[in-house]
Amino acid sequence: MDDPQKYETILIVDDNPDNIRLMAHILDAHYRIQFAIDGEEALASVADNPPDMILLDVMMPGIDGFEVCRRICLGERSRDIPVILVTALNDPEAEIRGFAEGAVDFLSKPVNPPVVRARVGVHLALKRQREALERANRRLVEENARRMQLEERLREQAEYDALTGLPNRKLFQDRLEQTILLAERNHGNFSLIFVDLDRFKWVNDTLGHDAGDQLLVEVSRRLRGVVRKSDTVARLGGDEFTVILSHILHESMAELVARKILEQLVVPFVLKGQEVTISGSVGIAIYPTDGMEAPELSKNADCAMYQAKESGRNAFRFYSQEVNQQAHRRMRLEAEMRRACGTDEFFLDYQPKIALATGRITGMEALLRWNHPVEGVLFPKQFMPLAEGTGLITRIGAWVLRTACQDAMVWDREGFVGLKLAVNLSALQFREGDKLVDLVEEVLGKTGFPPDRLELEITETMMMSNTEAVCATLHRLVAMGISIAMDDFGTGYSSLALLKRLPIQVIKIDRSFVSDLRADSNNTAFIAAIISMARQLHLHVVVEGVETIEQLRIMEQQGGDDVQGFVFSPPLGREGMLALLQGRIPMGGCNGT
Repeated sequence: MDDPQKYETILIVDDNPDNIRLMAHILDAHYRIQFAIDGEEALASVADNPPDMILLDVMMPGIDGFEVCRRICLGERSRDIPVILVTALNDPEAEIRGFAEGAVDFLSKPVNPPVVRARVGVHLALKRQREALERANRRLVEENARRMQLEERLREQAEYDALTGLPNRKLFQDRLEQTILLAERNHGNFSLIFVDLDRFKWVNDTLGHDAGDQLLVEVSRRLRGVVRKSDTVARLGGDEFTVILSHILHESMAELVARKILEQLVVPFVLKGQEVTISGSVGIAIYPTDGMEAPELSKNADCAMYQAKESGRNAFRFYSQEVNQQAHRRMRLEAEMRRACGTDEFFLDYQPKIALATGRITGMEALLRWNHPVEGVLFPKQFMPLAEGTGLITRIGAWVLRTACQDAMVWDREGFVGLKLAVNLSALQFREGDKLVDLVEEVLGKTGFPPDRLELEITETMMMSNTEAVCATLHRLVAMGISIAMDDFGTGYSSLALLKRLPIQVIKIDRSFVSDLRADSNNTAFIAAIISMARQLHLHVVVEGVETIEQLRIMEQQGGDDVQGFVFSPPLGREGMLALLQGRIPMGGCNGT
């Protein structure tokens, strides 16, 4: 290794040039030498280019060595430079003063070369060791700082959600436990709120996961905006959030926050330049009424949230025993539904469609039923939300389409050809556009059912979600010869522009407009307006829920195309439908039908 002395600089300060030459001769072979002939020059040299050591004469004209030493040792850049005073004074008081001014050693004149080299070498070595120790200390401080930063990052990763910056499940649990202890000690109340986003999966599936992440970040910001600083907003994972309202005087405070949360969630979000509207389902549990331990409180708030979701979403629910019972029923039904998918508990009924102009059957709508072994026959509204929430609707929907086409082929073979078969699609099925198209192609291919006699029914709200993807899927189905019907027309958000844009052939007026239908009712005018619009757009109109002769006569006057309802026939099973077609079961309520 290179000798470090060869890179070290020594400044020799003396007003006698002979002394400078002598000292340089002694040290020149080992160090780089600089010199100054008085105190002012020495201070200027140190300021411009600090040396590694200074050999400083004491007795000089102008500023003496003591003062130069003092100034050097006070300088920010020069305070660590070792200064050795060189003097002919043989005076202990001089040495004491020199050390007081910051000198590290004394050399007496005339100098002894070996002593000079030895003293210089020792103090430079000490300087190198001190600098090495300082570097080591700085590295240690920096390493400690990096370690603390790493520990802080690890703590944040362990306790905070990386995407939203909110407390994660672990920190939420800790804060919930602390809130329980505080409430117990102060005999206080607090509220635990669970929030689940509605349609979050649709955002991920249609706009991409980056849009979903953007949505979660914006939701977290809005949630923080409706609570106090003392409250906790956490993200448990996915689209599930929690809020701990740390102190409430009455449960109405929790209701107020829940309403604010729902109001914030329905304000449109702008994702990838597209305006997206979602909603939320909120469940509320109150300490200590709904539980005194964290697991129980969390479970009950979760139960209340699911009840809000099943009640139609964009709603909140407080926990209650009824909610608990419904939650247990939902869990039981889910398990039983999974089992039922492998049995024959599901079956189809068929509601005939009648042409108003001729009174003849033009087709039928397939209606799903569940013959539950304990609860009896369940209708779609009693189990369809659960089927969609668990994803089982995809499997069930495929069974419905396959079975309906098989049954229709039975009627074909009996000679009843040309009848239209309507099958409802769920929102979840429709979101999986490619899988849906593949399923329809497979079923039609295996059953031999003609595509031009298949009518797939979708709802208005399904068409409002990601219109571009909806259009693409609908056009692929229509290209196969299939008809598309908009079900429950008038209950959602349909617009004339949307109807013109989508390849819809049929609209079905919802039964809610028919239930109290009279000649002078507003619903009559509403139905007349829909039929008029449909005529302009060349759409076929089907009216659901026609139950009385009066309702039927009104529909005949308004000029609808087809009607469905008990005035003709209730929904029938496959054999019952065949009997109706064969005339073995008469249609009632209409002469000539």
